[in-house]
Amino acid sequence: MGATLFALFATQGNAMKKNPGRFKFATPFIFAMLAFTWGALAPAIAGAAGLSGIKVSSVLGQPFAAEIDIIGLPNEEFEFELAKGSLASPEQYQSAKLVYPTFLRQLRITTERRSDGRPYLKIASSAPINEPALNLLVEFNWRGGRLMQKYSILLDPPKS
Repeated sequence: MGATLFALFATQGNAMKKNPGRFKFATPFIFAMLAFTWGALAPAIAGAAGLSGIKVSSVLGQPFAAEIDIIGLPNEEFEFELAKGSLASPEQYQSAKLVYPTFLRQLRITTERRSDGRPYLKIASSAPINEPALNLLVEFNWRGGRLMQKYSILLDPPKS
């Protein structure tokens, strides 16, 4: 992969010398792709945990239901009793310059295991969520450390 990225940069660099205006957008795109790749691979490389994107399975006006995969920790090394997911506190929301709406108090986060053994965080509410836009600040603690990740969610309206 490193050789491919080097070849891509070298090719782009030569092309930019010949026609500098042609590749204006390519450099930010390449750096964004590198950042995304590093963000996805860093937990596995460092032996640390990470959280994947969120998969929401509810719509506006229903109880909230979503899942976040825990990545970077081998299944055999995952210790459920030491791994805890939670919603950040109102103070942490304030530090992150996010609004903490009171309806977030009804969200519960539990650590679960899929049938194939992979761990994930399950997020659920007991009451319907009627806000179309949510900012969730999820905290994950495990033996090897702690991380916090922000998820911005737009809930779809129910289908008629």
